[in-house]
Amino acid sequence: MATLTGSTQPVTLAPGYSVRAPGITGTAEVKLPRDAATRARSREVEDGTSELDAALDATSMTEVRQIELQLASSPPPGDTRALRSAHGQEMLEVAVPDFGAEYGHLVLSCDEAGALTWHLPEPDEQADAAGATRGAGAQKRFRIPATRPAQAPDADPASRGLIGILGRKLLKVLVYPLVDPVIGALADHFAEKWERSRRPYGLRHFSPEDFRTPITTGLEPAVWTQLSGKRALLFVHGTFSTAHSAFSGLDDDTFRALYDTYDGRVFAFNHFTLSHDPARNVRWFLEQVPAGSDVELDIVCHSRGGLVARMLAERPASFGLPPGRVKVRRIVFVGVPNNGTLLAHPDHMVSMIDRFTTALNLFPTGPVTETLEALITVIKVIGHGALKSLDGLASMHPEGAFLAALNQGEADGAAYHALAADYEPADQGLKTLISGTLADAALDRIFQDVANDLVVPEPGVYAANGSGAFPIDDVRRKLQLPASSGVMHTTFFGSREVREQLLRWLQ
Repeated sequence: MATLTGSTQPVTLAPGYSVRAPGITGTAEVKLPRDAATRARSREVEDGTSELDAALDATSMTEVRQIELQLASSPPPGDTRALRSAHGQEMLEVAVPDFGAEYGHLVLSCDEAGALTWHLPEPDEQADAAGATRGAGAQKRFRIPATRPAQAPDADPASRGLIGILGRKLLKVLVYPLVDPVIGALADHFAEKWERSRRPYGLRHFSPEDFRTPITTGLEPAVWTQLSGKRALLFVHGTFSTAHSAFSGLDDDTFRALYDTYDGRVFAFNHFTLSHDPARNVRWFLEQVPAGSDVELDIVCHSRGGLVARMLAERPASFGLPPGRVKVRRIVFVGVPNNGTLLAHPDHMVSMIDRFTTALNLFPTGPVTETLEALITVIKVIGHGALKSLDGLASMHPEGAFLAALNQGEADGAAYHALAADYEPADQGLKTLISGTLADAALDRIFQDVANDLVVPEPGVYAANGSGAFPIDDVRRKLQLPASSGVMHTTFFGSREVREQLLRWLQ
């Protein structure tokens, strides 16, 4: 274990590992990751559970070391100038071995309050300026926020979710091959290839017996005959998700009531959310509708899935669809970024990944592992500058081309309903993530001064946005969940109020 004295000089922890922490006191120690058998014998979950392990393994990530930091809460001695980010946040710099040009490097920081944040290495030119070069002894450097530890509430460590860090910061040093063994090299189309392999397009029947189960068999021709000419219910999931994951929070009784309301005409749309924008999603959907079908739809959609639903409802003519072939009658928007979310800006996408990862840590919902796989994949893509391949995420950019075009439309005649939430974190981990790691004043304004569900500003679900279909201002057509409800972006369907409102609007 090494002592941090507040010096500007790096402190060596082990061969290839060091910490530079001007103005910060405490201790630092390099450890080997615990193996699965050791973790299974312990009630502690501080270095991850099987869900996180499985996601790392599925994305070819290898945890090579852990660095445990214990930072003093008292001010450091002397007048040493702290290392700060461009936005003034106190930082420390961690150096780890460079495993070579064929590997990518990441650090997952597990905050003392339970917040998880992903960190990309500093650009090579900055590392070179600090004296690091490729070859023997080369290092990768990471800037990590040095949040001072707060007094942690008493809690059973086993109840902390994926990682439960109280009173310290744990850094997981991760490496991965730049050529995926299945998908190939990390490049501009990596996200699309990953989705084609792991999250393929598909339409599936959604029933009370299987709506939480992954199914990829598609719809039989007979199902289209059953759907034609009658009202059907379509579920459309959001970013990083799948149908069976996004709506798994619905209880059995609610889903059965909806299923009976539509006499079993209930299905779901699995689609690319990372690499394809909603227009491409809808084009694929319409290609599956047989000629001669006459489909009337009510849609329940979550997050980015609402933009898919709007394209289907508002722009059918742009796809060359004959009038009346697919008609959307009603849409229930659940946490949908109809006005966008600043977290979809290229500069803030890592913050979006952090919020999703931390929410899953503290409040696991649905198939956690598969959602983490998508989050890790996006971090890898961002780390290698392939942002232009993330059209699906860019579609939520409030000033992006996609939303600018969508929000110039007219009302389409469909009845729109909105479910939006204001989430005020009571958990220390989410409080730390929001108040301690915001990148700039714009994020500060969006997510501290405006009610939000951690990902989408609450008014952005229903407020005016330039489209003739908005605002959704009739009290009978929207439900605004207050902070006291405890509902965040990933937990809408576990809310009793949400389930009851769905039944009132759709039955």
